[in-house]
Amino acid sequence: MKLSVFTVATADVTPEELCREAAAAGIEGIEWRCKEISAETRLEAPSFWGNNHSTLSPLASEEEIGRFKQAVDNYGRKTLALAPYIQCGDLETTERIFKLANRMDASMVRVGVPAYNRTRSYNELYDQAVVYLQEVEVLAKEHNLKALVETHHYTIAPSASLAHRLVSGFNPDHIGVIYDPGNMVHEGYENFRLGLELLGPYLAHVHVKNAGWLPAGGDHPNSAAAAVQGTVEGDSLQPIDWTCSWRPIASGVIPWKQVLTDLKAVKYDGWLGLEDFSGTYNTVTMLAKYAQQMNQWMEEIE
Repeated sequence: MKLSVFTVATADVTPEELCREAAAAGIEGIEWRCKEISAETRLEAPSFWGNNHSTLSPLASEEEIGRFKQAVDNYGRKTLALAPYIQCGDLETTERIFKLANRMDASMVRVGVPAYNRTRSYNELYDQAVVYLQEVEVLAKEHNLKALVETHHYTIAPSASLAHRLVSGFNPDHIGVIYDPGNMVHEGYENFRLGLELLGPYLAHVHVKNAGWLPAGGDHPNSAAAAVQGTVEGDSLQPIDWTCSWRPIASGVIPWKQVLTDLKAVKYDGWLGLEDFSGTYNTVTMLAKYAQQMNQWMEEIE
């Protein structure tokens, strides 16, 4: 398995700095965040989903494309994917990003999946997504790419099994899945190996991050019962709220050594893409720690 980084997590460094530090850490692959950033947003402090300095514009000029490619080449890195925020059904944007991926020498592109928020039936959204992916498959073949559906909370594909249901009617050469266990802490948890075995040839990429659950803050009569098994509830008619938030890779719900073991068991030899949103470390430290963790854990499971 090979190490990569998704630049949504490296908001405070430029493309040149990112490639330099990735090279120093031994991280070969780059998955570029792809989104337009407004002039107003560029005045803000760096942030994952705002003023992200390692973001490629979907409308990138030849000069911008050249800058990103030069950064990759100068430090011997490899662009493996573009990760835009395409709405399901938006074929015009999908084709434009596919063309950009070809110019960037990327072999994979993340595509849109309908959100699920209880306002529309899952079955209706599933049908909509299948119609979209039918067209995406044609475009992916035309552009010699693989389009990726990500396991993501609050969508119709939060789990490996629901992602598999969505993509299983398509050619895995052109439609695949980003397996993201960290997202599945929020929603969609399944036994890792079971999900990987189900995905089979559709397993195309893996995101690496972590998350955890805690009782929501505040003075609640059931806080003690939520924290310690066997503690009597203060008020059994008042359910306590829980919140899920991001954690460093070794400090969340996902046991990454087990996930790596399961990936090895299904003979996955693709990319492991860092996407740490915990904010625990600065970018340079985060990259170095990630490489150290993955390399050591992979060595331990040999």
